[in-house]
Amino acid sequence: MYTYQETVEFEDVDSYNIAHHTKIIAYLERARVHFFTNNNIDILSLQYGPVITKINIQFKLSLLMLDKINIFVKIIKIDKIRFEWEYIIKKKDKIAVIATIEQVLINKTTKKIITIPEEIKQILNTIKIK
Repeated sequence: MYTYQETVEFEDVDSYNIAHHTKIIAYLERARVHFFTNNNIDILSLQYGPVITKINIQFKLSLLMLDKINIFVKIIKIDKIRFEWEYIIKKKDKIAVIATIEQVLINKTTKKIITIPEEIKQILNTIKIK
């Protein structure tokens, strides 16, 4: 499991002081990017990139301005071309958000789906649920 810490900032909340759902998706994306960069993947130089094919989010508790949150990231499924992330966002040890995101990789030039490179598969397997 990979853990990423975040703070809900002023620009993340709506007039009710609740983090907007689009910002929560951004937190998930940020956690994923940091997972790769913390595993020495130079995502800017890759000839391929991830594309979301499916997303599911359950909102359990509101995230409010200045909440300190932990985003827990796991891989729940990998096959030849797809991988699925599970995210759990907690504040004060209570589950606030549960999300799953399915992705594929596309070649940046051809825009076609590619087989997951072995290097990426190995890194994903470090946080895969057994």
